[in-house]
Amino acid sequence: MAKKSGVAKEAQKISSLKNKIDISWKNFIIFFVLFLVSFLLYFLSDSDLFENLFELLSIIFGFLSLALLIVLIVFLLLKSGKK
Repeated sequence: MAKKSGVAKEAQKISSLKNKIDISWKNFIIFFVLFLVSFLLYFLSDSDLFENLFELLSIIFGFLSLALLIVLIVFLLLKSGKK
């Protein structure tokens, strides 16, 4: 089995980082949209049960989208540091 050269390993690391950025970007968009929908439904709901449910969902999705935004920023900083 032949060993990979240093250039091939570096290209594999860059593509792996690019894949991680793409995945984290897609997840951030999904959870941010879910946050916006649950926040909107919180204000539009009339029942106390639904208000509590959508408030809890908006808090959870808000924290998840904030965490994914932090991860995305870290990956983008790593990518800019490689160049």
